[in-house]
Amino acid sequence: MLDSVLDVLFPPVCPLCEEDVTDGFLCAACSKAFSEDRIVEPFCHLCGTPFLHSPGPSHTCAECLKTPPPFKQARSAYTYGTGVDEAVRAFKYHGKSILSDALGELMSGTAASFPEKPDIIMPVPLHKKRLQARGFNQSLLLARVLSKRLSVKLDYLSLKRIRHTVQQIDLKPDEREKNVAGAFEVSTGTDLRGRRVLLVDDVFTTGATIKECSKVLKRAGVEVYAVTLARAGVS
Repeated sequence: MLDSVLDVLFPPVCPLCEEDVTDGFLCAACSKAFSEDRIVEPFCHLCGTPFLHSPGPSHTCAECLKTPPPFKQARSAYTYGTGVDEAVRAFKYHGKSILSDALGELMSGTAASFPEKPDIIMPVPLHKKRLQARGFNQSLLLARVLSKRLSVKLDYLSLKRIRHTVQQIDLKPDEREKNVAGAFEVSTGTDLRGRRVLLVDDVFTTGATIKECSKVLKRAGVEVYAVTLARAGVS
């Protein structure tokens, strides 16, 4: 009742453009922009890369057949189109952490689509230097929303980033792999054997960060699924 009264007195606004929201978390225009970038089948069974120009059933992509990934499956909710691009930039680089609730909700359906429910939800960690500079870990904020939405325990302490790395955005694929190699470890004394972890990040580009985290977790006896809000580099 109170929420309804407050909505009348103070109508909710879109966290992206501050226009009125009539349904859900975004205004009609932003919701339309996101819906156009939603990833649907067909896509790779393993890494989740969408086959935008290949009608037919989902299957394993050539890259995963050649080099199977260290995670069990990865999925992304959206391709990195204009609407998603603007949202991620505002969220990640311009301190608009208020977007985390809406963006987490928008990726919750994808997070719930894996064949097995995770035991733990775990964000890709930031190094303390990056965390101090940015003020928050965007992956942790998204993971917190998914933890509540899926009723799964959140663990943001067991996986650590132990080496400060440069921003991945301007690096080539091989440079990205070298940049994050050896950058993560499982916290000393942590026993994750036999657990199923849902690893959360904002954007999957080449997958270097997700794969490196997955390698570390797999060595610790973990079965890894991964979900991101967006998938970049898809055309």
